[in-house]
Amino acid sequence: MADDEREQVWSATVDHLRAMIDSGRLPAGSRLPAERALCEQLGISRGSLRQALRVLDSIGYVQVRPGSGTYVRETVDEQPLRSWFSEHEQLVEKLFDLRTTVEPTLAERLALQHTPRVLERLEGTVEEMDRAAADGDMLRVIAADAEFHRVIAGNAGNDDVTDLLRSVLSLVGEERRAALRLPGQIRKAVDEHRAILEAIRRSDAAAARDITRRHLLDAKTYVHDYTTRD
Repeated sequence: MADDEREQVWSATVDHLRAMIDSGRLPAGSRLPAERALCEQLGISRGSLRQALRVLDSIGYVQVRPGSGTYVRETVDEQPLRSWFSEHEQLVEKLFDLRTTVEPTLAERLALQHTPRVLERLEGTVEEMDRAAADGDMLRVIAADAEFHRVIAGNAGNDDVTDLLRSVLSLVGEERRAALRLPGQIRKAVDEHRAILEAIRRSDAAAARDITRRHLLDAKTYVHDYTTRD
């Protein structure tokens, strides 16, 4: 199966499962069927299903519990942004600090060892985030943002640091959703993702590291300023 066909399959799977959850066919708190059964029901491969579940996890529709299965998340009423950030200030700060420590190094490493396929995947996430923003589809914006950082983490080397970041990125769903709702933040994120991609494409390791670091520090500063201003 070609890459664009594979992407269409898991993207359609995301839409199908979102519709099942939104309609109540898969109620909040329920466990999704086992992988094999769900693949047979939807007529897709395990790879496409797992990609779809990663996206649904990143946008807050499901929660993957290792050793237990995948569950539909309980619905949570939207809070005003300042209220949410005030309640989760320490968690958000720690997540940004950890990401700022790790992610710039991985972007630097990827700039020195990328492949055409990785560049294509990064380009696809930037374009998808841009299209989703134009369509006003916040869930697709969040999913594309998560996938951009996941692709970098997953292709910069197979070591303990990369595994750590993968674990961290699985925890930042709420932080990502809240941060991207801040005024102007989506456009800024798209532009900065594109700048990171171009630095990686031209094998400029120092620029990839510095732009990634600035991207995360700026987001942290913006969140703090937005929360504390009168």
